[in-house]
Amino acid sequence: MIRNGDFEFNEADREGWNALTGWETVGEVEVRREDPVHANNAHHVRAVGPAVLVNEGWDGIGLAADARFRFSCFARAQGDPVELAVEIGDGSARAAFTVRQGDWQRVDLDLTAVRDERGELSIAVPADAVVDLDCVSLRPLGSDGEPLTFRLDLLAALQELRPSFIRFPGGCLAHGLGLENMYHWKRTIGPRHEREQIRNLWGYHQSRQIGYVEYFELCEATGATPIPIVAAGVCCQNTPGGGAPIPESEMDAYVQDVLDLVEFANGGTDTAWGAKRAALGHPEPFGLRYLGIGNEDEITDAFRDRYARIEDAVVAAHPEITVIGTTGPQPFGPDYEAGWAYARERGTPMVDEHGYQVPRWFHQNIDRYESYDPAEAKVYIGEYAARSSTVRSALAEAAYMIGLERRPEVVKLASYAPLLARVGHTQWVPDLIYFTAEDVLPSASYHVQQMFGAERGERVHSVELDGVQGEPVALPTAGTAKLRSDHATVAFTGLVLDGNPLPDAVTAPGGEGVLLGGIDPRDAELEFTAVRRDGEEGFTVRLGPEAPQSFLEVFAGGWQNKSTGVARSSDGISENDHGPIPWPGVRTGEPVRMRIRLEGPRVRVWVDGELRHDYEQDLRPEQRVVAGALSRGALSDGTGEYVVRLVNATASARTAEVVLPGAPGPVRADVRLLAGVSDPDAGRPFEASPVTPVDSYLKGDSGFDLELPPWSFATAVVRPVG
Repeated sequence: MIRNGDFEFNEADREGWNALTGWETVGEVEVRREDPVHANNAHHVRAVGPAVLVNEGWDGIGLAADARFRFSCFARAQGDPVELAVEIGDGSARAAFTVRQGDWQRVDLDLTAVRDERGELSIAVPADAVVDLDCVSLRPLGSDGEPLTFRLDLLAALQELRPSFIRFPGGCLAHGLGLENMYHWKRTIGPRHEREQIRNLWGYHQSRQIGYVEYFELCEATGATPIPIVAAGVCCQNTPGGGAPIPESEMDAYVQDVLDLVEFANGGTDTAWGAKRAALGHPEPFGLRYLGIGNEDEITDAFRDRYARIEDAVVAAHPEITVIGTTGPQPFGPDYEAGWAYARERGTPMVDEHGYQVPRWFHQNIDRYESYDPAEAKVYIGEYAARSSTVRSALAEAAYMIGLERRPEVVKLASYAPLLARVGHTQWVPDLIYFTAEDVLPSASYHVQQMFGAERGERVHSVELDGVQGEPVALPTAGTAKLRSDHATVAFTGLVLDGNPLPDAVTAPGGEGVLLGGIDPRDAELEFTAVRRDGEEGFTVRLGPEAPQSFLEVFAGGWQNKSTGVARSSDGISENDHGPIPWPGVRTGEPVRMRIRLEGPRVRVWVDGELRHDYEQDLRPEQRVVAGALSRGALSDGTGEYVVRLVNATASARTAEVVLPGAPGPVRADVRLLAGVSDPDAGRPFEASPVTPVDSYLKGDSGFDLELPPWSFATAVVRPVG
């Protein structure tokens, strides 16, 4: 419950951060590095009394009457013994402890709140005392009187998903922004104050309070199989200078670290790392079955070399482990194609596909995996989301997941990502579960995932769906061309739109951009020269109507100013349509010549004379009404049951007349329905879902009629009654 209790936040984490971020101090308080608690916990503070250190926690520390907490820290006095006072809020919980001179002393102190309150933790140092402090922690106590590792309400939210597996530590976090930033599992186990703390490439901080032991324990607590992701011997390709490989001299040791992880998870106590696991309080194996190698990697020669060595070693030493390869950051593009080709070449048993896309893409790709060959590598969809926290996105994901269930011989695993996000302290949306100090705020997508997890099947059945047509997708017939630069001042000259010369233009950061004129998005051409005068990154050209109608955005620079690409916005939600393709980026004072040609669905973009993007926009109809059917148990003797899923992602109410095969006679359908809003774009990041599931039941003869409101998703468990 304490923010930066180790005093290890720093400028490398985020601009403006330092060792006292999260703290307010009164009196003389100095950050020091001499004689630390541990080399991996290098900073501590020295307070000269009278002084007070105050920590606000994460937007305040919430207390409930009679709740118990464990306050912990390391401390040492620089003179006579000193008594320090600890208080939370306005005296809701308070205690004192004595610090002696000498070595660092571990302090554990239990406090009980006397009333509901939201406040701060304060540590008071009396006059004339000199005290060193570090590793300040405050954790709620469980029913057994021991500090909790996981918040019970968040743990319950995860348990209610009934997850088959949990992926950890995530994607880019695994291979890190630079070799020094890679996630090494051995540095995350053991006493918390001895764990290596490093910067987080997403601008947070890795305290490693949750390391590999806690991860495996979380899997146990949720009944989930662990799927660790380790770096494939190269760092993230978004590292300045590109993805560097682990030096040759260090590769053998790194490969051994990966093998040791499997032994740590599964080895008996007579093995070196199995014994280490037992010493950390868990003699039983954790039951590791899968291991992901790499994440969204660029498929380079260095990647191929390092990946092959790791995979070969794991397969040789642990044939019981299913290795999961990688196919880049998107469900299309050069790395996707190269990743699949490499998996086929090596015979890798499973590959990890990722897909953050707009809802329209999901509705167009319900049948995506029908064309996959089940004799090739199986598919793990390690990260996906329909790019918003709206009901629209949640229903698109539900429709897509029905498509995934139809092909179990191809798609073995799928996981929405990211999983958890603390309100006010995240830079990514959407997320499955938002939370504050007191509240859990599940998204609409959470309820979709929960509905899939709650009712599963053993067999897949084909479905004949009558009375449904795809939603047509057409190019817009009118729109505009507009220039924008969010982080730079850019001058545009030589502007020619559909053969008509235009005046020079300048865009500035934070401005609304420059409107060039009207276009027909089915037949348009724009060319110009752009020169960045100051600022960062590059510029964007928007082509088409206003949101929520569909339009294209061509960008030069993009994230980290290292690519070009074409993004599509549909229903007010945007994602890459083609690219990004690596590029040196926009440089101040250096001209960039761009030509864009829209010709029917075809999009072409030239940059400095090079044709960088040439593709056709996807105009396949959207499948907005989708049905799937599974079964479990013995259908032949009437003891089995069907699980029927139905998505109605349209603005019209529909009646689904569900007819079961074989005329089984009277049936009962227990229905869970997610519906209740007329606006599919209801739902926002950092808020609880505007809709929650409602349970009911229906009866019928060899089937039943189910009313599907607009923008709804239903799961029905159907069983014979007699």
